Amino acid sequence: MVAKRLLALYAVFIFPLFILIGQGQPYLEIRKTTQKLIFDGICTEPLWDGLETIPMSMFRPNHGDNPTQRSEVFITFDEKYIYVGARLYYSDGASPSVTTKKRDGANGGSDNFGILFDTFNDNENALCFETNPSGMRSDFTISNDGEANQGKRPFGRSWNTFWDVKTTVEGDVWQVEMRIPLSSLRFQKKNGAVNMGVSIWRSVVDLQEWQVFPLMTNKFGSFSIWKPSQAKKVVMHDIERKNPVYLTPYVLGGLEQLNELNKAQSGYEMKTETKLNVGLDVKYSLSSNLTMDLTLNTDFAQVEADDQMVNLTRFSLFFPEKRQFFIERSSIFTMRTGYMDQLFYSRRIGLHEGEIVPIIAGARLVGRAGNWDIGFMDMQTASIDYYDDEIDSLTHIESTNHGVLRLRKRVFNSTSYLGAMVTSKIDVMGNYNINTAVDLIYNPFRDDYITANYVQTFDSRVKMKDNLIDHGKLYFSWDNRSNLGVTYSFILSRAGNYYNPEMGFEMMEDYSRIFGMIGYGWVYNEKEKKMLSQQIYFWSWLNKQNVDMKTDILTSQIGYTVAMKKGFRGRVELENSYEYLDESFEISDDLMFPVGEYTSQSISVGLRTPSNKLISIGGRIGGGTFYDGNIFTLGPAEILMRASSTLKLGLDYQFNQINVPSRDQFFSSHLARLRTELTFTTKLSLLVYFQYSSSDQFGINNIRFRYNPREGNDLYLVYNGGYNTWLERDDPTLPRIDQNTVILKYTYTFIWSK
Repeated sequence: MVAKRLLALYAVFIFPLFILIGQGQPYLEIRKTTQKLIFDGICTEPLWDGLETIPMSMFRPNHGDNPTQRSEVFITFDEKYIYVGARLYYSDGASPSVTTKKRDGANGGSDNFGILFDTFNDNENALCFETNPSGMRSDFTISNDGEANQGKRPFGRSWNTFWDVKTTVEGDVWQVEMRIPLSSLRFQKKNGAVNMGVSIWRSVVDLQEWQVFPLMTNKFGSFSIWKPSQAKKVVMHDIERKNPVYLTPYVLGGLEQLNELNKAQSGYEMKTETKLNVGLDVKYSLSSNLTMDLTLNTDFAQVEADDQMVNLTRFSLFFPEKRQFFIERSSIFTMRTGYMDQLFYSRRIGLHEGEIVPIIAGARLVGRAGNWDIGFMDMQTASIDYYDDEIDSLTHIESTNHGVLRLRKRVFNSTSYLGAMVTSKIDVMGNYNINTAVDLIYNPFRDDYITANYVQTFDSRVKMKDNLIDHGKLYFSWDNRSNLGVTYSFILSRAGNYYNPEMGFEMMEDYSRIFGMIGYGWVYNEKEKKMLSQQIYFWSWLNKQNVDMKTDILTSQIGYTVAMKKGFRGRVELENSYEYLDESFEISDDLMFPVGEYTSQSISVGLRTPSNKLISIGGRIGGGTFYDGNIFTLGPAEILMRASSTLKLGLDYQFNQINVPSRDQFFSSHLARLRTELTFTTKLSLLVYFQYSSSDQFGINNIRFRYNPREGNDLYLVYNGGYNTWLERDDPTLPRIDQNTVILKYTYTFIWSK
């Protein structure tokens, strides 16, 4: 093994044209049917019994064993649809469990059945379709081969497409029929055949049992089930995909009330504004593997409110994208350049410092042409004026064009890619910020991945210096993705002083960084074992300022994680940190850390209880030294009650307390979120969401009613409210109500086929 890895290393750096080819797996043929299906959620037609049963195996708790519950699963297709049928049996006192009917509301409290399609057979991206005994529809995307980076799950649950499912539960059997239009999938046809990756899963939460097809390895942890590279290779002959045009107009009406300072700035007055808006989205598949999206007068009123956060670091906070237009195959636009850093961050379009910037129009093209992955996006935003609280003045933003072009091609082997990317931001005054990049993702052997990229910034407001690297960023990483045995990660990056990807996300500026991690993991498949897995690891992060190569951050951590077969999970982490502040760091008006050197040590413990109970709990508690003070944290902590398939309640809470006795400074914060989810049917839901942050002295209410009789046909009634909780913190006294907004939005999709 050592010799093989040395040879691969030699091939990477000395002879990059050498190709390491792994052995392929035989393809399973999915046969076409000409029989008619009565789509009723009951798999009794002769069509199903004439198909070969897909064999399911136990993935968890005892990997490789025969499942305790019998499953009969079938797949076929015709001229319009892929059909998935299942008869899922229960025995020995087990019964179907369901705790939600909400669209995209899949959670650990329900029995689930789902299927994954690696439609382009690229071992990296996939589309998933999932349901539970209520007939709930949940669809989501998978990116980065199911790898969870920095705690970010690899699921894009905001993605939606057109498909149907019906279920029935009678006696000891739960039956499923899925009908997925071929037009909802993107695939590539070669020599009259379509090759894909397919995997299937079933969960029985009462038994904490997961069944899968095929039996993939569990050395990648829980997400092994959703790794496209582990899917079974299938082939379909005589398959033709229709290319309909989806026209989705919307109409929106609303009322907004906003408390603003009067002209004399002696108090606040409530201003009321009505809203009436119309817009249009168009989706058209240029071919079976290229899709064009067009948008006019885009609106994102249906998006849920972002979670408030308490930031105790000097770094920017990362918020996930929730807007539907940017979701489909969004991974093609992803170029990771650091811990959370990305060259393109779609929330830079249409949002600025929490302000909504109207999008006039835009176009988006994603898919594959030949051996190339293609991503193109162009959006035009309107000019706006808004009040910037940080500089206490009115700010103007010019109308701006945002463009992205991404190209990638598979090289060396089936899991390695070479690509390029360009992002451009140009306003009507001619100011521009352009970033060009090249990148490589190379899989030299089974579980190891090398990622390397270089980005160059060109900015009209910064004169290009002689040293080009000061206008660019270099990133290199070598990761072993397995959780079994020895695992490791190494990262090297440097961001120049003038590197500035205005359409990207950067936590820090002008630095050089080294990160290293090594660990060892165990996975237990024996029946007599109560433990599912455990892992111990150590990592260290060194950050230096480029100007003088002075160390400003050196953090090391040793940690231990454990997972039990009954569903309990735990984590312990010990951390030692050194930081040099070259400027003061202010957390609040009551707490500020002056320039200087600091060392701190902390410990944290996390625990999560099984999800198959009425109430599940997850949380973290920690404490130690913090700069020249002490810190105690509780959370993020969550209590989730799945009362029934109609009602789910969730409470999130976080408490932070920092005390600096030597300077008589003290800070504490409470952050609470209360979610109430009512799902009356699979088409009708009500979400009530309250947030409160004591550090901001501000609260947010978000109430969202949704009626979704079918995909593409939505009625939303949304209320957003903001309120101040400490009125005397400013002069003049703040109003209790900061803003109120009520929005009614209706969309309807017309489908036109040639």
